[in-house]
Amino acid sequence: MLNHHIDDKTVQNFFDYYYHDRGMLKWQGFMLSDHVSALRKENKETFDDSFMYMDFQSVNEELEHKGENHVKTEVTYVNDDGNKSVINGIVINLQPNQVTIMTEDGEMVLSIQQILIVQ
Repeated sequence: MLNHHIDDKTVQNFFDYYYHDRGMLKWQGFMLSDHVSALRKENKETFDDSFMYMDFQSVNEELEHKGENHVKTEVTYVNDDGNKSVINGIVINLQPNQVTIMTEDGEMVLSIQQILIVQ
């Protein structure tokens, strides 16, 4: 076993002239990843907009009203990717389980089950 005698002067010399502390750089990648994850989790927990969603009957009634009056309608719905999307247009055909909305880009057919909010 090696027995090194290191005095305070040798240690101080090492830290003064040879050791380079990278400071926060060595933690930056670790902290950033954890920080972003924590913010995303906090954001999901704090914002619950499910109380704003309309029930099936309310959606049908509102779409029927908008369609009869040919009023421009804003519809928030769940798209095929599972994300919320918004379209604007006029209701041109309402059936029991689906609605056709004429947008600037053409016709869009949505299932009533997909629709969250009609404004």
